[in-house]
Amino acid sequence: MLSKFLELLMVFTSLSPVLLTLWFKEFSQNWDYNDGLVYLIVAVVLWTIAFVILRTGRKKLQLLPVKIESISTADKEMISFIFAYLIPLLEISYPLLFFLLGLFVFIVLTTHSYHFNPVFGLFGYHYYEVSIEGGTTFILMTKKTLMNTKQINSVVQLTDYILLEKEV
Repeated sequence: MLSKFLELLMVFTSLSPVLLTLWFKEFSQNWDYNDGLVYLIVAVVLWTIAFVILRTGRKKLQLLPVKIESISTADKEMISFIFAYLIPLLEISYPLLFFLLGLFVFIVLTTHSYHFNPVFGLFGYHYYEVSIEGGTTFILMTKKTLMNTKQINSVVQLTDYILLEKEV
């Protein structure tokens, strides 16, 4: 399993589109690429971190055999993230914006909602809520479109509540 620090990084990577929105807001005022460039650079760095987290997790974490008993899509939680991505377009001060984003991070971390990361979606991952043998429920990240419980056999456990498919 990944450390709590890496879980925090997963939350920050999920907010990187906010930085992209901030960059575009600054850029579009004068159409000068240098306006807000730091936001764009930090967003790209966070996307790279997200990619490294997934790649490292698939390669380094212990393979766990699983027997999935039920599957349902879990992409529906993306709506809350879309709201967060649009906040920078409102005419609010930067201190208030960063307070709202900090509050968002706090809520996401304390409610274990950090598994819905649209950046991972850019890498082709889908989210499913799965119950495994024994009745425990997890969020499963996979590049597959799941139609039955037998499509996934082996996973790695990224966090307490997130499984990542690992093809053997």
